[in-house]
Amino acid sequence: MKNALNKRLFLSTGLCLSLLWLAGPLKAAESTAMPASSPELSLMTGREPGTYYQLGRDLKKLAGRHQIDLSVIPSAGSLENIFKVYEYPSLQLGLSQFDSLSLVALEATISDDGDAEELNKLVNSLQLVLPLYYEEVHVLAKAPEIKQLADLNDKSIAVGDAVSGTYGTATILLDLFKITPAEQPEMDAVTALDALQRGEIDAMIYVVGSPAQLFTGPLANADGLHLVSIEVPDDIAKNELFQTFYKKATIADGTYVWQKQAVPTLSVGTVLFTSNKDQNDENCQAIGRFAKIVYDNLDELGRTGHPKWKSISIDREALLKAPHLSPCVGQAFK
Repeated sequence: MKNALNKRLFLSTGLCLSLLWLAGPLKAAESTAMPASSPELSLMTGREPGTYYQLGRDLKKLAGRHQIDLSVIPSAGSLENIFKVYEYPSLQLGLSQFDSLSLVALEATISDDGDAEELNKLVNSLQLVLPLYYEEVHVLAKAPEIKQLADLNDKSIAVGDAVSGTYGTATILLDLFKITPAEQPEMDAVTALDALQRGEIDAMIYVVGSPAQLFTGPLANADGLHLVSIEVPDDIAKNELFQTFYKKATIADGTYVWQKQAVPTLSVGTVLFTSNKDQNDENCQAIGRFAKIVYDNLDELGRTGHPKWKSISIDREALLKAPHLSPCVGQAFK
């Protein structure tokens, strides 16, 4: 099953890799003037309504108070972040779901096409900066008969952009739970929510740290919109792929004004990462210093930033022993 699953998932990955050479200028957001001596870093995040981008804005404010000029760059999500941080030395940092990073590594080991060598270079360049939080799988539907994941068989399910983390997670979970949709349109969460409200699709999958800004506040035409529960059968709970990437979670009642009951779901870890490709000493020092600033100020971020910061706790000793930790971070924490 794994080989078939990964071949499907990485059709989009291989395409993304081949298109890197065609990428145009990147849009930098939230950049402000800093003293000439201030180090500059860039962070690939996610779409502006998403949690990645909101966390990026929190990090920019924190970095600015410590004389680091952090540019926060919106993107389509995890897979785009992985490839662009690898490809462009000016993009030193990215946010990604853990399953996206791991699946790129898995694809590099089984790929037998022309992209295998470049994928291996990419994988070997990726380094951990900080583990962050778990983000929840949101499955949203409108029809009252869609109550659990099994009810999505033969339905039209939006699975995210092909270069987003949502796309990878959705593909894996539909396969693991043996769900066969009638259609799997690829669209970003904003487009998918609009299509769901208009009745053009039956459900949407969106992997995002709750509360997701897109779902907060009253939604237009919200009648019937609800989160679909994900109950994990014993056989799936024992699956190696499932145990590697996911854990059971709950979206608490009242997380969204239209959500009256707690909903069981799954969550996947998020990490802050870098690539050592073409990394110079100045950038390395800035990355290490930035990581230490974030670690030292988690309480402040929890008080003033996105609610997800409150769930983040980083064990210093465990971090220093983590596989693939950036030496830049290791040196800064000594």
